[in-house]
Amino acid sequence: MGFEINRIRFSYGNNMVLHDLSIKMEPGRFYGIVGPNGCGKTTLLDILVRDKKPESGTVRYNGKGLGEYTRKDMARSIALVPQDFYIHFPFTLEEIILMGRHPYISRFSSPSADDLEIVSAVMAETGIERFARRYVTDLSGGEKQRVVFARALAQDTPVLILDEATSNLDIKYTLDLLNIAESRVRIEGKTVIAVMQNLNLAALYCDYLIFMKKGKMVAHGDIDKVLNEQNIQTVFGVESKVHFEPYSNSKRVVFKSGRDTEGQVSQ
Repeated sequence: MGFEINRIRFSYGNNMVLHDLSIKMEPGRFYGIVGPNGCGKTTLLDILVRDKKPESGTVRYNGKGLGEYTRKDMARSIALVPQDFYIHFPFTLEEIILMGRHPYISRFSSPSADDLEIVSAVMAETGIERFARRYVTDLSGGEKQRVVFARALAQDTPVLILDEATSNLDIKYTLDLLNIAESRVRIEGKTVIAVMQNLNLAALYCDYLIFMKKGKMVAHGDIDKVLNEQNIQTVFGVESKVHFEPYSNSKRVVFKSGRDTEGQVSQ
């Protein structure tokens, strides 16, 4: 059944950031959310993971309102890779990733052999097993992002939410992690909902795209239908060309710089 979002609104003080948003998000799809900075993308994700509550409207997941779920049930259903991750205590990487198993571990109990096996497998899959004993406080921003991604995978939920989860990564690790997310969708039937800034990465991995602007959904649908020059112009205010690229087997968006043919900057 997935998510059913019906006419939700949210504001910070007098600033309305989400305006009557409605959409159904079915299981087993890779959703991309794109739009200018400050358009409400992260706020929408915060509502989906119940970090924020809409002022009006409803959000249902698998037929139940989010408020009907216990915190443990929510943690077993939805995993979030946040945009920013701060931790000031010297936990090892292995300890951080093991936190993803906490919803499955009874209070005052120790991790089971299965929990430890899942953590080990996730570290190997994300290529961070060699860092297992390092402290998270000693890592770079990109390394921390990979650890938080691995923690979310260890949570083993039907829904994985990515809030610009690869913003600090180089292209190799970006592709590696998005390949892992995509495999969860294609092979295991899980749902990925990702806020993305790079339209070409969205075209490569997403099968359903949501364009947002000023707290509203301007367009949404299968990526082949909605990723076009008109929607990019409407949402971002830039000219582009969109074509199919055989090498990547996906659409590709190209932009033109402000230089004219003589190499001068256009005014």
